[in-house]
Amino acid sequence: MTLELPESGDCIFCAIVSGKAEARWEARPDGGAGGDGSRVACFHNQLKWARVMLLIVPVRHMTQWEFWSSDVLVDAAVLAVEMGDKHCGDDGYRVISNFGRVAHQSQVHAHVHVVSGTSDLINGASRDPRNAAGVDVRVEVEALSHGKLVAEEYGVDEVPLAVKISPSTAFPCSQREFWGSEQIFLASQAALEIGSRYSPQGFRLISSFEPAGKADNPADLFLLGGGQLSLYV
Repeated sequence: MTLELPESGDCIFCAIVSGKAEARWEARPDGGAGGDGSRVACFHNQLKWARVMLLIVPVRHMTQWEFWSSDVLVDAAVLAVEMGDKHCGDDGYRVISNFGRVAHQSQVHAHVHVVSGTSDLINGASRDPRNAAGVDVRVEVEALSHGKLVAEEYGVDEVPLAVKISPSTAFPCSQREFWGSEQIFLASQAALEIGSRYSPQGFRLISSFEPAGKADNPADLFLLGGGQLSLYV
């Protein structure tokens, strides 16, 4: 894949997981909130662009592509929701992964961002009947997920490709249920297929979660691709 970052041989996330570099931990790989023998870990991002910025990483060194193609993603998804609800309950939050430099991926080691605040851009997106990408993503995703998921193109400001992947009417669930089930893994496979085919220069996967005190929002995983994406929309 052309969007994969080159390996440098000096991975800061591996250093953090091994204890060679410091981090402010929320779920250590050897216990704590992640449990003994956890395959994923969580620590605070050093960036301060939002009130809460957390990183969920696989303990084993993996690329973004390998991670989102692996069942380790399910462990990370459950932990992301747990941490988001714990730290961002009043604000809501976004769960984000970037693929490629145009989507602002800076580390080869796979990671998921948990960032406080919901996404107004995603929440305000509307169905785009023009089929801007010129593809029938609905048919493709239904085939990949055996009818458990559907996909529709949406209009998102300054984003040439925006695809919403969500449960079909036969398998309804809330956002938090979606991220705690096998459906998020099915959605990841569909997203990788669409992203690699129609936005090979890079793309972002993002879901927005309403505050804990509000009704849980409908399940979805948005794929945003093409051009230089804005930071953490």
